[in-house]
Amino acid sequence: MKIVYNHLHFRSEDPDAAAKWYCDNFGAKITSERPLSTTKSIQLELSGHHLMTISGRAEGEDPVPGSTDPRYGLDHFGFETDDLEGLAAQLRANGVKFNCEPWTMPSASSRY
Repeated sequence: MKIVYNHLHFRSEDPDAAAKWYCDNFGAKITSERPLSTTKSIQLELSGHHLMTISGRAEGEDPVPGSTDPRYGLDHFGFETDDLEGLAAQLRANGVKFNCEPWTMPSASSRY
């Protein structure tokens, strides 16, 4: 049995603005937009690979806002860069507020 990654699906109050944010900050590209129930679905790719789907609130739905409180479920998703400090500075310049500063995990060579 072959299993491969397909996508992450995010809901946003403003899917166009959310898609634009990933395009502006990470260089993602919108590959398609299509109707989805009473909202729309926007597909994004990054470096030639499908990254995510972003959709809005469909009629009759009342999504709860996101939170940075500890919880079960998705904890984070990671991006790789060859210039973490440069990317962090670019994100800050675009208004991103960090929950913590970039750091190196003591047991790994990865930085977060």
